[in-house]
Amino acid sequence: MNEYYAIDKKTQTVAYKSASLFLLKNTIAYDERDESEFIFTEDINMKYLSRIVYVDGNCIYNNKNFWTKTAPTIIEEFDEHEVIDFMGKPVDKVRFETEFNSNSTRISTIDGVAGEVDYNMTIGNEFISLFREECIFTDFKDISPLEIGKKLINVIAFVETGSFREAKMLLKTVEPDVFLTEERLQKYEDMLDAADSITYATDETFFYTAEEDDGDTPIYTQVYGLTDLDDTDANMSKEHSVYYVPSHMVNGDKLILVLRHADRGDDSSDTGDITDTGVNRATVIGSRMVYSVDPSSGRSTNILSNDAHYFSTEITRAKHTAQAIAAGRNDFTYSASDYSGITVDQDLLEGYRFFKGSKKPENISSASTVLKKYCNDPSTLTSDELANCFGVNTAEEAVAKLAADTTKITAEIISKADRTLNVFITHDYFIGPYFCGITNRKYYGNTSGTWINYCSGVAIILHKDNTYDAFPVKAEKTSV
Repeated sequence: MNEYYAIDKKTQTVAYKSASLFLLKNTIAYDERDESEFIFTEDINMKYLSRIVYVDGNCIYNNKNFWTKTAPTIIEEFDEHEVIDFMGKPVDKVRFETEFNSNSTRISTIDGVAGEVDYNMTIGNEFISLFREECIFTDFKDISPLEIGKKLINVIAFVETGSFREAKMLLKTVEPDVFLTEERLQKYEDMLDAADSITYATDETFFYTAEEDDGDTPIYTQVYGLTDLDDTDANMSKEHSVYYVPSHMVNGDKLILVLRHADRGDDSSDTGDITDTGVNRATVIGSRMVYSVDPSSGRSTNILSNDAHYFSTEITRAKHTAQAIAAGRNDFTYSASDYSGITVDQDLLEGYRFFKGSKKPENISSASTVLKKYCNDPSTLTSDELANCFGVNTAEEAVAKLAADTTKITAEIISKADRTLNVFITHDYFIGPYFCGITNRKYYGNTSGTWINYCSGVAIILHKDNTYDAFPVKAEKTSV
């Protein structure tokens, strides 16, 4: 026996239910309320498969707001709207009303986030049924269903558990083919986005905090958390972590990391190497790059795959850092001493590149102090420092030089980024001004402020049209 529901138009929740529509309306009248305040629906065991995907070109698949607020107005003027189902076929008014009755009822019975997750799981299984229908009606020639299944296995796992946000992130990593075209992948992503009923927690509503065993350090800071940077800076947040990079990437994008080498010992000569701490840090960072992890969900994203290219200067600690990152990703081992697999490019990544002639200036007491003044406030540079270190005469010319050098170096880096993941390892005197030049941030604070941390620097997402987004990436805090 079916159940009848009265959904309050204002609250969008079920106010009354009864086995009889007559009894339901009598109850409303007894409570001295007007029938016009409610939407009346009939429960069809809440198992009806929702097939409607587009209304007037907009994806409304199982969308809460549409089915509880907009759908009734569509019914009233149905002939004026274009309604399309999952297979691209037009939908008539009777079918639309049937789906309205089912969708508005089950959406209105959602209670709390747990109910939202349960609702997503129901929709997830329906979504998979629709996907299978597409497969059933496809004549596979140049690709097999098994190949498609392998590409979507992780996506399907998230869909089945109602984890639509994570499923959408994985869909962005799927390489299009003759079946999974860009249009079809976009349709799946739009459907999951429209149907996601979960109200996600914000910084103000987090109920739990995931921490390390010591109870002090949140997990996400272990490798790419905030460093010695100003935590109060509105532009500096967890979103600037490599963990979040895949959510900003789409098919065809490339990820470029320009980083300082890992922790070094006391030997600052060309043959000075990284310490055991540095090896461990770089290796862990590499391991996190196999599947970039989003700390807000704990989910992994395989967008970085096994398609990487490593660049470094000829300095031992830079090559060793690149090798340790690669080893963490299982691209190759760092135990060998020949650094095979690493492209050495001293000219591009020369530590003194931002100085005049790409050489350390003579007769200066501290190159780092001069660079910090150059990046933070060139007006504090002396005339001798301007001319001797940077080959300019005024602070305005220094600002222009930093911008021009950054643009030129970025173009060179982009021209050599030939893989999905491209890692460039350089030195502090390079990464400091490059960081400030490409992110337009003067983060040192003053000439005695902190320096760029080990394995920290800049991430660049290079899009297919050769435009890019750049933002800071940071390793855990250590003393330098």
